[in-house]
Amino acid sequence: MALASWHFRSRWSSDQCQNPDTNRNPSTGTLTDSILKKMEGFHQANTALSMDIFKKFTEQRKTENFIFSPICLSYSLALGFKGSKGNTATEIEKVLHFEKVKDYDFGFQTLNSDICKISATLPLKVVKRLYVDSSFNCTKEFINSTKKPYPSELEIIDIKTRAEEARNQINASIKELTDGHMQNLLSEGLLNENTNMLMLGSAYFKGCWLYKFNESETKEGVFHINKTETKPIQMMQLEARLSIRSIKELNLVILDIPFAGKHISMLILMSKNTEDDSAGLEKLEQDLTLENYLNWTNPSMMANSKVKLTLPKFKIESSYDLKDNLRSLGINDAFDEEVADFSGMSETKGLSISQAMYNAGIDITEDGTETADVTKERYLMPKTECNVDHPFLFLIRHKKTQSIFFCGRYCCPEASC
Repeated sequence: MALASWHFRSRWSSDQCQNPDTNRNPSTGTLTDSILKKMEGFHQANTALSMDIFKKFTEQRKTENFIFSPICLSYSLALGFKGSKGNTATEIEKVLHFEKVKDYDFGFQTLNSDICKISATLPLKVVKRLYVDSSFNCTKEFINSTKKPYPSELEIIDIKTRAEEARNQINASIKELTDGHMQNLLSEGLLNENTNMLMLGSAYFKGCWLYKFNESETKEGVFHINKTETKPIQMMQLEARLSIRSIKELNLVILDIPFAGKHISMLILMSKNTEDDSAGLEKLEQDLTLENYLNWTNPSMMANSKVKLTLPKFKIESSYDLKDNLRSLGINDAFDEEVADFSGMSETKGLSISQAMYNAGIDITEDGTETADVTKERYLMPKTECNVDHPFLFLIRHKKTQSIFFCGRYCCPEASC
């Protein structure tokens, strides 16, 4: 077996925390305040990229349910940036919003540790890769520079002379690393003798709430797709203390629902105005800018209230090539082998990004770890009713850093709507 082929298979064996984490309080395991301060710019940049791509998806997929994982894109794109120079680097840096980020390697190393800790207790699977064809002979300096911040992200493989074998191995590995949930990301014929470099990401999350929904209370309800059209859907019920915000002048409701361990949560953004052809979703998406998102979801503006929640059970899986989206954001040279400059990665001319393939999946059910106890407050605290029975946007984010793991839209009980 050729060395490149052996290297490809061996690197797939462990997507895990391989670095000792010295950036946390030894008694609590949380990130120290100094580290969080240092990473503010890094997380703001990732949030800005998340909003950029989220906006593209809402514009392009007007009537579709969808989900994607911004951190998968951030990792693979940052690794490409690390090996880029000249205008190629300038374009990628701008899209990553890294102009003022001094140590993004440290940011990704620390974020990877967070992901691994969460994945140890929740069914969260995140795979992010940058594949470079072995004919480009990546320099030892570049390979060594990736080992600590990106321990499993860089893959040097033989694609050009064994494209279908490489494709099958990649698909099999994604299936294995996501416990069989994400399959066949790379379609037949996608890789060929012209493939130079491949950006890839795959993420899956099976929600496990902090407070479990009572399965016996789940029943068929009505989901209002717009002001005239409805469809039946299974609706879950929960009464618990949750963070919620209502912005009356915008007819906007924001709800934060914690998952087990309280490290990550689902943020729901939903319009109160259902009397139009998108049940308020189109206006919400038009208003969704980075500035508005940060304002709307500011944790200090959320109220801790007793909420009677009705939420649909749902499952979404999406696959996409982000190359055109990245071009529309300003990355052009990296995809053109005539002008791409990845000389920080390889001295061989012609290295460029051929594809940017990503998929993501989520499964939301009643599963949880605790039973909410609001009996003591039943008569002392007003109850807010939140019925998520029409189109909404959702984000799954890391509580401590506000890093966005998933973004998506749910607008119809059937993905084909």
